[in-house]
Amino acid sequence: MFKKSFVILFLSMLSTSVAFASNIGRNFYGVLSESLSGVNFNESLHIDDSVRFFAWGNMGSSNQTDNPKEGLNYTRCVPGNSSWGGGGITFVNSSNAEADRDMSAYYNGELRLSVKINNSNCGKFPVGIKVNGINIAVPLSNFSGFDSSKINQWQDISLKLNSNTNANITSSNMAKTSFLLLIAYDENVVSNNLALDIDYVRWVKPNATGAFNVTVKKVSDNTTVNTSNITWASSNFQTEWKVAEQYLVLDFDDDSKKNWDVKLYVNNSSATRNGLYAVKGKDEFVMPMCWRASENALPYSDGSGSHTTQIGEDYDGTYWYLYDKGNGDKGFRPWLYMQDLKALKTDKDKDYSTVMGYKTGGYHAYSGEYGSISNSGYYSGSKVSLYLGANCKNTIGGLKYTGNICVVLTYE
Repeated sequence: MFKKSFVILFLSMLSTSVAFASNIGRNFYGVLSESLSGVNFNESLHIDDSVRFFAWGNMGSSNQTDNPKEGLNYTRCVPGNSSWGGGGITFVNSSNAEADRDMSAYYNGELRLSVKINNSNCGKFPVGIKVNGINIAVPLSNFSGFDSSKINQWQDISLKLNSNTNANITSSNMAKTSFLLLIAYDENVVSNNLALDIDYVRWVKPNATGAFNVTVKKVSDNTTVNTSNITWASSNFQTEWKVAEQYLVLDFDDDSKKNWDVKLYVNNSSATRNGLYAVKGKDEFVMPMCWRASENALPYSDGSGSHTTQIGEDYDGTYWYLYDKGNGDKGFRPWLYMQDLKALKTDKDKDYSTVMGYKTGGYHAYSGEYGSISNSGYYSGSKVSLYLGANCKNTIGGLKYTGNICVVLTYE
């Protein structure tokens, strides 16, 4: 298919002169989705978006990696031997027990998902939500777009979230939503030995339109600034790796584009100009750059420790790498080296410079292993704070270093 690109260009220069925000309320709220921001399966965070997959009645669920619809994984649900059962994705409280959240903004919207069935009788699978303590699950055959003749094929289906679908789906009931996705079956499903694959689940607001926004903010106080310049303080002259004074917030809130991704690179017309550069006569001086994508504004702390804007560099005997110097864990390498457009020749090069995407498994959180599913370097999400760093150690006085930073959205 024809690919379209949307390029946002920033001028980067150096001259010698936390809180966890809820994703509830986004136009497209990811539930079982790696490419859209939404729920968080890290129960220990105890934030508004904290969820877990909970099953009962011996329903089996497993993680699958072969040919997912979106991202790197999908979930397979298989009824157990008992006469009833089910499961789904529920919000949790600080005790990891089922909890309610206000999802009334999605009334008159849709529950959208992709499913793959192994038998035409899968149309009997009851799927839905739980609001105000009420299980609301309807057969898949009631979902718009469902075709029972499509066996072992992904199909996109949806359910209207309003009282026309079920009298209990009201705005007031949705203000007490506990299960964002619910499966509740009986002996009619168990007896058929069915399996249901589920992927790319999201809640969509009524009349939602997609958007991709890039905002510039100050590192010092997280305020929004109206500028296209990314700068480094003159006090960084001949020091070490230092973070820029501004960072970017990239927000992809859309489900209409397929095979989309966002890449970050400098376009300085040379593979060796991998950051800021200055030219004096016949001599050229380069300050390598790096970047880091974080789900939250830096600095912040969580169960994994502190996350800071301090950048450290080391050599492991094979590769040079960058790590969070404020955290000190050299095994976790969230800072990635910047590349120039001219250097993006192989799929591996392009993946390294990908910030987030539909098929990547979310946003690029650390330097993982290319081609790996378990250690890809990606976390689920499509809204990130993007920090930029530069190696100021060998800067030359009296020169102005510049570079063209490109944030590129490409999609079908």
